[in-house]
This record gives sequence, structure tokens and C-alpha cells, in this order.
Amino acid sequence: MKRIRNPQSAVCNGVTAIIMAAGKGTRMKSDKSKVLHEVAGKPMLGHVIDACHAAGVKDIVLIAGANYPELKEFTKTAYPSGNIKIVIQKKQIGTAHAISTALKAKLKFDEAILILSGDVPLIEAATIKGAIKEFTTENPGGIILTSKVENPFGYGRIVRDTHGFVESIVEQKDATPEQQEIDHINGGVYIFNRDYLKKYITLIKMNPLKKEYYLTDIAGIMAKNGIKIRPKTVPYAEVAGINDRVQLMEAGKMKNKKTLERFAKDGITIVDFDTVFIDENVSIGTDTVIQPFTVIKGSSRIGKGCNIGPFAHIRPGTVIGDNCRVGNYVEIKKSTLGNNTYVSHLSYIGDAELGSNVNIGAGTITCNFDGFKKHKTIIGDNVFVGSDTKFVAPVKVGKGAVIAAGSVITEDVPADALSVARARQVNKEKWALKRRKK
Repeated sequence: MKRIRNPQSAVCNGVTAIIMAAGKGTRMKSDKSKVLHEVAGKPMLGHVIDACHAAGVKDIVLIAGANYPELKEFTKTAYPSGNIKIVIQKKQIGTAHAISTALKAKLKFDEAILILSGDVPLIEAATIKGAIKEFTTENPGGIILTSKVENPFGYGRIVRDTHGFVESIVEQKDATPEQQEIDHINGGVYIFNRDYLKKYITLIKMNPLKKEYYLTDIAGIMAKNGIKIRPKTVPYAEVAGINDRVQLMEAGKMKNKKTLERFAKDGITIVDFDTVFIDENVSIGTDTVIQPFTVIKGSSRIGKGCNIGPFAHIRPGTVIGDNCRVGNYVEIKKSTLGNNTYVSHLSYIGDAELGSNVNIGAGTITCNFDGFKKHKTIIGDNVFVGSDTKFVAPVKVGKGAVIAAGSVITEDVPADALSVARARQVNKEKWALKRRKK
């Protein structure tokens, strides 16, 4: 087999990834394809693809079933310039059949083939890169990722020969009492020499009970033909598949914990790991404090020295400058806040541009949607906005202006002006007293 040049480099041109994503996922009880259910704000399949890309694997083949339209739309939107091909598995008759379907397609495959499932969202790029490096350095016929677990019941056991190579993968129902004691299980992630994979996958026989072709059988077939397959132990969480919404939630919590730990190590204070949820592609500057019960979504960017929360909701498309405050019960969506701008409490800022040194009073709302289009509110530098103000977009407020509390702003406000937009107050003497006497 041709060696992949410089396995430690960022790009591994000699590897093609095949991601199995055709499963119906009936236990999810959903009309949505299982692999498109989100973990920490991103579809499971997206996590797997991103891990491959981060490991330097650029050529990716997805195996789809009836969910082909969904996967096509997802990849078109999320990876418009990515080299992702989709192959349709018309009959769902096992993992080996899925891989065979891909291999028979009129596609170019590199000499090393990485096989994963689309429902393993916690797989790390470093793990994939490490497996590729070992594969290209040691040059075995294949590598199988395995995990050591306390209770292996129900999992396929990794049976090794006297030299430590994989001899076979034995399912629970087929395992002998001695094999059932094995605590290393199949992780379901593989790297194979392309030519060996193409040759030996044809020898896999249909399981007589399930009427399916299992890719796990290839380990025993290759071993019997003298092909060395190395086991590589990785944390179980990285290869755990998601089959229902309980596991989806658990995976989301694990992914979120890793994201929060990364931010904390980068100089951001997370006050409470149990109540803060931040998508992994969010950017946050140093010395920012994230208070409890805060949610930050999408590719939002937050500057240095900010205070976010508690009970804040930062939605996709938000950019927050340095030394800002976004306080309790504030929601910000697709908006920009300049440096030293405060939105301290009980406000909604959507589709807006706020300059620097702006103060937004409590209860302020940008009314950005007229039922047909989203409109923008633009507020200049050094503007003071009184409490309970409504901006009916599209509207602009000039630099240094002051907006009186309780105003409904429907027209542009000049720079340095005071804008008062309230109904006139009318007091009717003794009205309440007369009403009570009736």
C-alpha cells in the first residue's frame, strides 16, 4: 500500500471517509432523519463530518437511504464547497451491504478508507488523526477503534490473537462464556486498506437470523487470510451511537461540558457548568463572565471583558463587542453591539446595530418583523434609551440622542436630539371614587 505522505500534516490526501447515515432511527420517534437531530446546536452528522475535516480527511462519502433528500439539503447548506458525495442504499440489509453499495458506486476512493457512523457525534478529530497516523506508520491491513467498558453485555467483543491483533468480533449471542468476559468492545469505527476491504467484504455471508450482512464479520475473514488488524482503544463516549432521545440528551450534555471546559481554559469564567449551554462554534474573548442559565447559539461572537447573563439568550448571528453587558432576561438575535454597550435587563434586541457606549433601558424591544420582512434598527454611538421603549423598524437613531422612557419610536431620530413618543397623559379627577360608589 502506498504510504500517505507526512501523516502528522493537516491534510491526509490518502484517506476517504465513508459515513453510514441511512438508518431510519425508529427509536427517535421522529419524522426527521436520526443523524440530523442536533447535539449542542449541530446535527449529529455535522459533528462527524467536522471531525473528519478537522483531522484532515476531506473526501467524504455519505450513505443515505430514504433520507436522501434531507441529507442532500443538509450538505448543500452546511457544506456548499465541501467534497461530499452521497450514495443511496436502496435496501437496508446491513452495514456490510451499505459499505459495498458505496464501493460499487462510480467514485474515486483513496487507498485508505475510514468508516464511521453518522450517529457518533462525540468522535474527536484528534482520535481520527491518531488512528490515521498509526495506520500509515504501522501499515496494517486495518485498524478498529475499541473501548473498554465495565459492563460489555450486548456489545460485540474484540477477540485478539496471541500477538494482540484482532482475531474476530463476536456478538453477545454468539460469544462463549470466556468471550463474554472480554471487556473490550467494538467501537464501530474502522480504517481499512481499500484493496483489502474491496476483496474481503465480498466474502461476508448474510446473517441467517437477521437476514443482513454485517461489516463486523470482515475482521474474522481478514484475520483468517493473514491480514493484521490493529485494535486501538479510545474512550467509549467517542464511539457511542445515539439511538433515542435520552442518549441524544446525554450526548448533548457531554459535548457541552467539553465546550465549556475549553472556554474556561481559554480565560472565560463559566459560573455554572450545569446551567450554561454554548454551541462549540461560538467565539468568546478573555475575561468575559458567563452567568448561570445562559444560552449562546450558532456562530455568535462575544468580545473581551463582557458580562453575559444570568438568564440571557444569545441567538445565531450576534456579535458583541468588548466590555459589554447583556443582563438577565435579555434576548439578542442577529444583532451587533459595539464596545461598552449595555443591555442590562428584560429586553429583546433583534436585527439591530447598536454602536459603542449605548445604554438600553429595561423592557426595550426592537419590533423588527412586520409579518412579511425583517427590518433593521440602527442606533448610533453614545445613545441613551429609556426603559420600556419600542423601536418599530426600520428606524435609525443618531449619535448622542436620548430616547425618553415609554416611547414608541417610528421615525428616525436626529443626532443629539431628545425624542419623546408617548400618548398625552390625562387625569380625570374623582373618576375612580365615583365608579366605586355605583
